Amino acid sequence: MGLVCTSVSCTHEVPPNTPHLQESAKGEPKTTDQELRKPASVAEAAKAIDLSTFPILPNVLAIHARSVARLEYVVGLKSFDVRSEYEFQRRNLLERQWQELPDGDGQFTRSGFHLYVTVQMHDERGKAVVKLQNNGNVNTSKLPVPGDAKYIKTAYNVADSEATTNVNETRESVRALLIEQGWQPYGTRGDVMDMKKNAVLLTASVASLRQPGLTRIAYWTTQMPADLPVPPNSESILYQSDENHLELVAAGSVDEITSYYKTALGSSEWNSTTERPIHEDQQFILLFRNPAKDMLRLGMSERTKERTRVTLKYKSFAEIDEHDRKR
Repeated sequence: MGLVCTSVSCTHEVPPNTPHLQESAKGEPKTTDQELRKPASVAEAAKAIDLSTFPILPNVLAIHARSVARLEYVVGLKSFDVRSEYEFQRRNLLERQWQELPDGDGQFTRSGFHLYVTVQMHDERGKAVVKLQNNGNVNTSKLPVPGDAKYIKTAYNVADSEATTNVNETRESVRALLIEQGWQPYGTRGDVMDMKKNAVLLTASVASLRQPGLTRIAYWTTQMPADLPVPPNSESILYQSDENHLELVAAGSVDEITSYYKTALGSSEWNSTTERPIHEDQQFILLFRNPAKDMLRLGMSERTKERTRVTLKYKSFAEIDEHDRKR
């Protein structure tokens, strides 16, 4: 019932022991979703659900995330059971025309979007953690895989395939196929590659299996609360989805990177609050706000005349308001 946190959005890793799909009489896994969908923008995701305005329980102790795509907070428990706290989320989703997947363990869908809900006991007695994560609208089972790969299953929005080529060859093939379909490289972590298209983060894991000669390909997605662009020819890209924080090393000076982000973000109605960056704590800082009063903080420190270290952090208006309220 989603009472234990096993979501990829919580750990940013493939959840272990995910259940198999129902199998056909011949033992072949089947998937009911055959639709190809364009990765959603922030506005498109908000039409399906805006988690920054989703109802929250009255006994909230702390709010850790409250954006279009993610809601996480701590509540005080009236008993040693979290079922009523989970039922609150379920009831509000059903009222908003979300469908609960059969035996879905906290999984809900609407208009192609996949939402995962968990309510779990906090480390501290008498508390629970509530998490809702929009995983986006991409049909992960329809993403491209190398020609030798065989589709295995989709569970918890994670699409599994197996290839017979070695890990390195499979990883290069997967990367090329995704780029060909318009996915932008968004950093690597070990055997995991992050890619972005519109405001959807795609994570591709390519790793060897215990069975010799087989390589596992796993795809899962996360809806981003803001579309954070990456300048061309950037290096050392790292996106932290839980923090909505992007860091990279960009080609160009502080002035060039400032110009890039003003143009790139301006197309999405983000406007800088000052004409030029402010120098603060050995960084050049430029703030952006959008009509929803969300905020982006662009930090830049010039390493050389050709390279600039960049950080870009997003905060929703609801998160800013919560921070100001606690001060």
